[in-house]
Amino acid sequence: MSTERIVILGLGWLGEPLAKTLQAQGYRVAGTTTSESKAERLRRAGIGVQVWDINEPLPQAWPAALAAQTLVLCVPPGKVDDYATTLGRVAALAAEAGVQRLLFTSATSVYGGLGNKTEADAAPDSPRGERMLAAEQAVRHSGIAQVLCLRLSGLVGGSREPGRFLAGRRFEGGDEPVNLVAQEDLLRFIPAILAREDWPAVLNASAPHHPSRRDFYTEAALLRDLPPPQFDGGGEGKCIDGSALSGWLGLDYWVTDWFAWLAARKARD
Repeated sequence: MSTERIVILGLGWLGEPLAKTLQAQGYRVAGTTTSESKAERLRRAGIGVQVWDINEPLPQAWPAALAAQTLVLCVPPGKVDDYATTLGRVAALAAEAGVQRLLFTSATSVYGGLGNKTEADAAPDSPRGERMLAAEQAVRHSGIAQVLCLRLSGLVGGSREPGRFLAGRRFEGGDEPVNLVAQEDLLRFIPAILAREDWPAVLNASAPHHPSRRDFYTEAALLRDLPPPQFDGGGEGKCIDGSALSGWLGLDYWVTDWFAWLAARKARD
């Protein structure tokens, strides 16, 4: 068991269960939230929490309560104004305070176009993708010695129920493949990454099963007794290759069949 201290900036959908997972593995864990009531709840669980909204003016120095060797930056773009600039400034503060490693939970929106996409293929074709790639570049130039950008596909599991995502609405691109990763796989992969020293610069997290949007979201909605989405047209789409992550770690994805995952999730409820 490790005694290293890890700070997670953003104790949300992924950050909170990750903090608890790392704590159970022996790490000393601290993190941030914007809610005082949530902070109190997590403090009672033994997690050191700083209430910090990085949309507010940043402090002159990194908070002493968040001193650590490793920082996990786990803040989605919808939560932050001027995303790339703000994250770059936060990471620079962390570097000045002695943070040596940064794991940034980026996104596969950095891949544009069609076809199979590996880590070398970043070429965004959307404002979201451009913003995310700019954020990667900003944290990479922050002064922190080791930076790993973990590009996450669509997030499901926990409170994120895919049956509700598209239910009852109409969309294009029914034949496009889904690119998803489950919370339970991330809670296996990220601790395994943190336990290693030989970080690559970029890795994709995307389950190896890519059914069509039509098939996946229809099944997900029906299992929740919701109206299924309707799709017009086909579409080739893009397929995110997440095999480098599992190969490097020597860990297979738990989710290798999304329909089995949907059924198992329904059975547990």
